[in-house]
Amino acid sequence: MKKIISKMNPLLFVSLLMVAFTSQALAKNPGKSASSCVNVVGTTITNNCSQNVFVIWCGDLKYSSKRCGDGPNGGFYTHSDNFKPGQSKTLEVKPGKTYRYASCFGKISFGNNGMYTDSPNGSYRCLPN
Repeated sequence: MKKIISKMNPLLFVSLLMVAFTSQALAKNPGKSASSCVNVVGTTITNNCSQNVFVIWCGDLKYSSKRCGDGPNGGFYTHSDNFKPGQSKTLEVKPGKTYRYASCFGKISFGNNGMYTDSPNGSYRCLPN
């Protein structure tokens, strides 16, 4: 192994190290939207990526009196859940009613825990953690 490393171009070696460290950093929460990972059909949300994502949502839900805009600290979104790669969840939305959602890479615990910010108009930003 030492012979391979000693014969390797130093620039290539540094580049490989940077890729390795960047990959590890992205495994946490890079503060990026995961909207390209989330597939929605009706009220079923599926994570189609190979990384964990979390989804936040609100709307006319069957078992909640909270509506969009009733989120914590004046936020827009009222509910959240983690989605492992390939995992799906069907939201309990009242028949004929609507909901809105957003998604970020990473995992969330109870509350938003500094994982995202959301505004009363429904815009959101994923935060690195």
